[in-house]
Amino acid sequence: MSAEPVPLTGDEHAELLFLRAENALLRTERDILVKAAGWFAADAGVLDRHTEPEPR
Repeated sequence: MSAEPVPLTGDEHAELLFLRAENALLRTERDILVKAAGWFAADAGVLDRHTEPEPR
């Protein structure tokens, strides 16, 4: 006995698309900030400049 999923309303679909786009942007920004932090740390002598930050 499986229940059929309820279709999204127009507003819910629009919000889902907005949130997916925002999530993609936030992930991109996070990746840029992680790399920038790595470069700043390397510049300060905390890290070896050839070491790449590990992806999350």
